[in-house]
Amino acid sequence: MYYENEEPQEEQPPPPPRQITPEEYLAERKRSMRRRSWWAVGVGAALIVLHLFLFAVLIYNPDEYDEILTWKDLFRSIFFLLGLFALAGGIWGLYEARRMTLEDLIPTPEAILFAKQSENVTPTYSYILIGCLVAVTLSQMATGLNESVEIAGLVKPDVWTQSQYWRILTSAAMHGGILHLYFNSQAFYGFGGLIEFLSNRAHLSIVFLLSVIGGAILSIIFMPEGRSVGASGGIMGLIGYLAVYGYRRKRQLPPDFLRSMLVNIGFVAAFGLVAYQIIDNFAHLGGLLTGAVYGFLQIPRDLHINPRATGAVVEAIGIISVGIFVFTSVLTVLLILGTIKF
Repeated sequence: MYYENEEPQEEQPPPPPRQITPEEYLAERKRSMRRRSWWAVGVGAALIVLHLFLFAVLIYNPDEYDEILTWKDLFRSIFFLLGLFALAGGIWGLYEARRMTLEDLIPTPEAILFAKQSENVTPTYSYILIGCLVAVTLSQMATGLNESVEIAGLVKPDVWTQSQYWRILTSAAMHGGILHLYFNSQAFYGFGGLIEFLSNRAHLSIVFLLSVIGGAILSIIFMPEGRSVGASGGIMGLIGYLAVYGYRRKRQLPPDFLRSMLVNIGFVAAFGLVAYQIIDNFAHLGGLLTGAVYGFLQIPRDLHINPRATGAVVEAIGIISVGIFVFTSVLTVLLILGTIKF
């Protein structure tokens, strides 16, 4: 408000956004990456040190623990493994920040155009499939994890000796706990959303279903004993598909896309080697190979061919694949709750 004898104040226009040079942009990105990496290093180191301290206390106070501990027992703790993973990821991030150049950040004109073509894509199939994983895991928590694994998990001897082939699919909808579900859901949302963004949601569901089957079969062949659960084989198939996509469509993707996929594969492989006692590495490998083979067969080499375009047959197969996993999830819940029995 103002008095009659005063002139009204004109509103000042907002200051123009600060212009930065490419070199300043690169420096800012490096600082941001270093900041996140040092956080990962700190958290990872803290988890590792805490576990080593507790481990030393239990070793030197055997009366406090009934069993004889060995170094292998450390690797049965998911938090110790997460600490190793965070530490390794932080160190790698510091290395990446040091070697980053402008060429790693500036997309090609083809990549900019390609991104604009999919601004309105919604990862519908990713939401549906993650919802299935959550629903099944909640039913497991309600009835008991160990019991549910025995009922519908990949109990490998039962697959061949009792012809319980349905376990190949039902086990993929199950998880070993909330943390297992959380990390798999996070990975599924990231990689599944990428496939729906870059390719077509029909390929997402097809790759996931085929990779679940491929991972389970390889696991049964090379590790015929034991039990396993989880969607990791299918998720590794998504990563394998995206790695091939990054190789085939380099000009249409951010400069570091392919390297990022290869780094993910390397980390999963290293994590699996360290945590081989609790991770089904053959399921991971089978899923990865299945997704990569599908990618080589489906992703066109010619950059002028739109990789998002699909025919009615592929769209129908994609819908059927989603339907199969939704049906599998419902079946798994009914098995776990004891509503039906095989």
